[in-house]
Amino acid sequence: MFDITAGRLTSKSAKSTVIVFAEDKAKLVAAGSLVDESLDGAIVAGLKGTRFQGSSGQIKVLAGVSGGKIDQVVVVGLGKIAKMDNAAWYKIGADIGRQLDALGVREASIALGEDGGKADLEMAGQMLLEGVHVAMYRFDRYKTEMKPHQLPKFKKMNLLTSGRAARLLNAQVDALQALFAGQDLTRDLVNLPANEANPQYMVEEAKELEKLGIKLEVFDEKQLTKMGMNLFMAVGGGAAQKDQPRMLVMKYQGAGKDEPYRAIVGKGLMFDTGGYNIKPTGYMETMKCDMGGAAVVMGLMRTLAERKPKINVIGVCGCAMNMVSAEAFLPGTIYKSYKGLTVEIGNTDAEGRLVLADCLAYVVEKEKPKEVIDLATLTGAIMVALGAQYAGLFSNNDRLANALHKSGGDVGERLWRMPTDSAFAAKTELADLNNDGNRYGGSSTAAVFLERFVDNTPWAHLDIAGVTLNEKIPSPVAVKGATGYGVRLLLNYLEGEAAAATATPTRKRRGRKRR
Repeated sequence: MFDITAGRLTSKSAKSTVIVFAEDKAKLVAAGSLVDESLDGAIVAGLKGTRFQGSSGQIKVLAGVSGGKIDQVVVVGLGKIAKMDNAAWYKIGADIGRQLDALGVREASIALGEDGGKADLEMAGQMLLEGVHVAMYRFDRYKTEMKPHQLPKFKKMNLLTSGRAARLLNAQVDALQALFAGQDLTRDLVNLPANEANPQYMVEEAKELEKLGIKLEVFDEKQLTKMGMNLFMAVGGGAAQKDQPRMLVMKYQGAGKDEPYRAIVGKGLMFDTGGYNIKPTGYMETMKCDMGGAAVVMGLMRTLAERKPKINVIGVCGCAMNMVSAEAFLPGTIYKSYKGLTVEIGNTDAEGRLVLADCLAYVVEKEKPKEVIDLATLTGAIMVALGAQYAGLFSNNDRLANALHKSGGDVGERLWRMPTDSAFAAKTELADLNNDGNRYGGSSTAAVFLERFVDNTPWAHLDIAGVTLNEKIPSPVAVKGATGYGVRLLLNYLEGEAAAATATPTRKRRGRKRR
């Protein structure tokens, strides 16, 4: 993470490396013109004769600039500023972050001035900073030598804007850092190799959250077996003793004791071999990311604990290893779920829905949440359908689905709603359900299976298989490795719900007008 300051833009406030913006035809926005004046027109002169046209995301670095305290200028294209919304500023922030990282600078200023387009200045600045952060993240704990391309880490960002927006942004610095910490935790957990990050590792990480006020309850393999969580244990029971399953139940209470909880459930397959329906080479190597849903829950709970919105949230992580061994479950076997429904195992590589089914049924029965949202790297089919541009959204409740869809759009973590028609359900003549998936519509088949375990509770399922780990598919912000997708989306949604429930919200929901 990096330090953040916000101040009023003046002709002398920019220093060292400064980022300015330009619209189509390389026209500097007002803040950029102010910086250019302080440099006696060096920016406009430097752009002449180049291919820079100010199109969205286009970047031109002007080195050797001499004027005041400014050493170099990074000119970033916006296209048409009037069309810039929150998500667009977030993407531009990521573009800036990658450029600054490549330059190896430790400190920079962004001249935002009075320009916000459709986004207000405070929100535009906030989204810029979030974008810079997501691009600046590094996972280098296993690097034993500093390589030539590994430049010093960025330390400080100065955002120069209007006086009012600067005051509002400075008041949000701690909240932003809390978000960054939660998002970094999520990305660290996804990037960790499975020889280190097993179910017990997640327990130890959750214990750290207890120090922030999160209440934690952990269920081990003996307790899960006694509770009748047979689907969960079928998946995880084939692992070595040190890798046996764990269910983590974390509670954040930001509202009154009488207020209902909202449950967020994450799939935590710390590694997925596919079981006896083993994955082929080319598909197994990245399966350390199959715990991405649980990683989002962990990062979200940390962020909630530090930002303290007035809402009650339960975070549940179903953590297991899907391994091949003498104890591993087999295709064709039948298990009775926690809910009581029997499930025929059509495919041991459709394991995530089994773990989620028991976790969902447990939290619905024991906690009776107002609503439940699950996240899972569940199906390859969603990647075929949506790539890395959207996560799949499935729901039994239009209000919840629409609110999540808007929340994701507001922060640039987009969702696309998919069908949950019962016609997608896998067929079985031997049990109540089959966990197998149809070749076509496989993401909907998985969602229809999960829906059977939530009763009538408002529920949404987010299939994040295509957006959790960026390896092969281009993503909107083009970050490498774990993306942290989901933390910002759910935080925005939950804080919006908290604000709507209070008469005088302290922080507006992104994309909404202050009330």
